[in-house]
Amino acid sequence: MQRLPWNEARWRHDVARCERELAEAEALLRTGHPDVAGLCLALHDWAQELRILHREREQWMNGS
Repeated sequence: MQRLPWNEARWRHDVARCERELAEAEALLRTGHPDVAGLCLALHDWAQELRILHREREQWMNGS
C-alpha cells in the first residue's frame, strides 16, 4: 500500500483552524456567554481534533 505524500501546508492550515476555534470558544466563555455546556463541548472537540492532527503527523514522520 502506497502512502500519500505529506501535505505540510494542509496540516498547518488544519492546526491553525483548531487553534482559532479553541481561542474563540475560550474568549466566549471568558466574556460570560450563556452556552457554557456547548462551549465546553466545542473546546473538547477542537482539542481532540488538534491531538489527532499531531498524532497523524508524528505517525507519518515515523513511517507508521
